[in-house]
Amino acid sequence: MNFISEIIGYPLGFVMWFLYQITHNYALAILLFTLVTRLILLPLAFKQQKSTAAMAAFTPKLEELKKKYANNPQKLNEEQMKLYSEEGMNPLSSCLPLLIQFPLLIGIFDVVYRPITHIIRASKDVIEQARVIAETLFGTERYFAVRPEIYIVRAVKEHPDLFSALPTEFVEKITDFNNRLFGFIDLGQVPSFTPESGWTTAAIGLIMIPFLSGAAQLLSTVYMYVRQKKMQAAGGANTADGPQKSMMNSMNIMLFVMPAFSVYIAIGYPAAIGFYWTCSALIGFLQSVLLNKIYTPEYVAKLVEKDKLKKKDKSKKRNAAFERYQQILAEKNGTTVPEGNRITVSGKLKDDDDDLPDPDDQGNPGKISKSKQREIERKLINEARRRQAEKYGDDYTED
Repeated sequence: MNFISEIIGYPLGFVMWFLYQITHNYALAILLFTLVTRLILLPLAFKQQKSTAAMAAFTPKLEELKKKYANNPQKLNEEQMKLYSEEGMNPLSSCLPLLIQFPLLIGIFDVVYRPITHIIRASKDVIEQARVIAETLFGTERYFAVRPEIYIVRAVKEHPDLFSALPTEFVEKITDFNNRLFGFIDLGQVPSFTPESGWTTAAIGLIMIPFLSGAAQLLSTVYMYVRQKKMQAAGGANTADGPQKSMMNSMNIMLFVMPAFSVYIAIGYPAAIGFYWTCSALIGFLQSVLLNKIYTPEYVAKLVEKDKLKKKDKSKKRNAAFERYQQILAEKNGTTVPEGNRITVSGKLKDDDDDLPDPDDQGNPGKISKSKQREIERKLINEARRRQAEKYGDDYTED
């Protein structure tokens, strides 16, 4: 996991370094960094929003099938697959953007956790020497072993004399490192209900950050919950049973668990982490509001219909091209292809239609290599053999 986080973290680290060089303020750099990463993820957010809205409109049709074929699971499965194909829906389409986002999020956390690597740009040897010294001060802290760099910054700022054996440039850069929010909240400090220096303004500001993180997460979750209910109501989905009920139950749990989890984690980490989560949740909330304004149910319905027409048109062209291939091969062998025996892309070879070159606007096949032609011939022969075996009740083994 560390290897993955470093690979993704280093490019993002250059972004954070650049933003800090412009702002000379760690808090402001984190805010701008959050905006930049959200922009990077925006295409995926668009895709996910479209898939979610389309699935909400698609769900009522799915529910009707489940009621109609409640006592026939096999038929239900066939009709579901047919409906997915007709509507051009992919049941996993809304999950793909989340899977793509996950590695990027790992890199984002690596950047926030390691300011000395990504902003101070110190060597690994110097960081290791500083870690050994800082361990004498904060080695008992819960997260020092896995996230030591934020503690090193704090140690150098509070006890610079302990690091006199390290390069002067390193100590000076960390001493000058501006990691204060609003000028008085040290983002390297861990929020505490029992601050060592008493309830100063800085201590109050520190302890507020985890709760602001939880409040921002709650705002985002409540908005998603309300939005989901409206979409289901507009689509006519029945939330009393089936997957809709499970989804709503999950969102009810998230409504309270995620904000509480954010508060719990942010209290145990240096304030920079809680501040990043707060910025991320607030920007994510604003992004969701904007995307919901764009992807209205009416607009999504138009997009889905447009995609369906494109797929149908492409399928027709592919079938025309494939039939043309069969005719060419039949003419080459001095035979003909009966109408009822023609194999279309929408049939058994559907999963392999990407092997075919794209046809032109008239449906004529594109250029094909000899190896590809032999592959198509092999598929045609195997399909013909399969149909012949089915007709006479013989066993069939693909060549």
